[in-house]
Amino acid sequence: MDGNQTQMIVRELVRRSNDETRRLRELEDRLQAVEDRVNAVETSVASKTKVLQDKVLGIEVKMRMVEDEITRLRNAIERMSKQTERFATKREIREMERMLDLLSPLRQEFVTKEDMELVKEQ
Repeated sequence: MDGNQTQMIVRELVRRSNDETRRLRELEDRLQAVEDRVNAVETSVASKTKVLQDKVLGIEVKMRMVEDEITRLRNAIERMSKQTERFATKREIREMERMLDLLSPLRQEFVTKEDMELVKEQ
């Protein structure tokens, strides 16, 4: 091999090495960009997950409050239902009205003084 051919081979090897080094740097840059994007996505997902967890906890608290309120309302309805059993029926009220009508002084006839004197004279 002569010196000229050796130099050509060396130049070609250097060129190929430089080309491979350039391609390797480009790949490293792309990889770094992908890693940066992945980190940004992970950070975003982590913050959104935290927000969602807080919202879920808030919803759970509200649901417990609603359940407690429903329980209180059910108890109140049961108490009211028991009280309504003690209410008078229509029939019982009509009977009381009839009794009051019988005892009402406004519906009774009154005796005047003159009527009493007439009864005494007889």
